[in-house]
Amino acid sequence: MIGRRPLVAIALIAGLAAGVLYHLGAQRSPVVVAARDIDGRSAIVADDLVARSFPADGMPAGTLADVGAAVGKRLRAPLLAGQLVLISGLSDEGALFQSGLVPPSGTRAIAVPAGPAQALGGAITPGARVDVIAVPASGRAPAGRATEMLAREVLVLDVRTDAGGPLTRAGSKPAVGATSERLGSVVLAIPLRDELVVADRIATSTFVLALSGGR
Repeated sequence: MIGRRPLVAIALIAGLAAGVLYHLGAQRSPVVVAARDIDGRSAIVADDLVARSFPADGMPAGTLADVGAAVGKRLRAPLLAGQLVLISGLSDEGALFQSGLVPPSGTRAIAVPAGPAQALGGAITPGARVDVIAVPASGRAPAGRATEMLAREVLVLDVRTDAGGPLTRAGSKPAVGATSERLGSVVLAIPLRDELVVADRIATSTFVLALSGGR
């Protein structure tokens, strides 16, 4: 009759063997993740990324397997350390703005002048969707021109200071030597059909941006 201790030993060995066989049988693949926070303003370098091994069946479609394939490209949006790098999140074009956003297909980036009072009290942020309203400026707009809705639900690409630089958001570390910043313009992804009208109204209108709740 086999004693209790040999049975326990056999069970432990069997469990260990099963675990080893499962680990060896699970297919694992290299997956590229951000090695540190990447803001998207500069081209990716090798030190920005690291390859880690994960079970292949647990990864979303479009993951990147080779660090070298991402070097020199730009991110469409910032990544935090440890986040997966997806092929769809990379672009050969430079990210134009600190947000990392680029104009979607069929749009053009246009900066419209807007102070805090015209842009949600200065709380507007990249990624928001806004309606663009042009209010005729007294003494500059043609007589009889009414307030116009120029575009609906357009993407905010960036916010800029009145000096033309990137606006430092609350909680962000300001640039060395930077003085108090004030919102001066908002960069919008304007549809092609509307870009000429928006450009024409810049000199003769005050723009009001209304937060869009979508459809």
